[in-house]
Amino acid sequence: MYVDLSNKLKMTLGLESALIAISFSSEAPEGVEPLKGRMRLCQMLDKVRLGGESFYTDSENHECDGGASSCGLRELSERLKTGEFLVKDLGLFGSQRAARRFLNSNPRIEFGTFTVVSFSPLEKATFEPDVVVLICNAIQGMKIAEAFAYDSGRRITGLTGPPICSAVVAAPFLSRKVVYSLGDLGARKFMKVKDEDIYVGIPAALLPDIAENLGKLRSV
Repeated sequence: MYVDLSNKLKMTLGLESALIAISFSSEAPEGVEPLKGRMRLCQMLDKVRLGGESFYTDSENHECDGGASSCGLRELSERLKTGEFLVKDLGLFGSQRAARRFLNSNPRIEFGTFTVVSFSPLEKATFEPDVVVLICNAIQGMKIAEAFAYDSGRRITGLTGPPICSAVVAAPFLSRKVVYSLGDLGARKFMKVKDEDIYVGIPAALLPDIAENLGKLRSV
């Protein structure tokens, strides 16, 4: 279904791993198996792009409250809401006030909007994706930005503070814009990524035009 589009993007950009198709829904996609067990959303991305697996998840499959709440599957836990977890457990902020301000500014799909989040390598996707995520280097990310601007003249957005579940999964879905992230402490700890890798989330509807425009760029 998406084989040609995936191959074109991978070849033009020189990507080393699969593009990750993500779908939000109220029911499991037909023919897609549930994820067995629990893991973090960032680990799910690796399971797809490096392992080539397709699966769907519900709230119970998500080990991390941040990932589940970003996708609207779960409400924030009290320790996240108050900032206590980010301050006392992770040491990411100097005060709970700063942590709460950070959390409140993060893109997040409203709880209850969806009950299922599905994942697949783009070339294997049997469902219609809402967002496609890829891990690439800065030059590859620059080319995506140029391809997005080629016809529209619009800039892509950088969200370097929020975790990637918010920045490149929830934000592109909510904003309908291409969003990049430098990553976050959790993602870089639990994923098999290189120091120079960045994360890019693309609304799936924009992907065909971006793929076409990549072929027109002199920088490619």
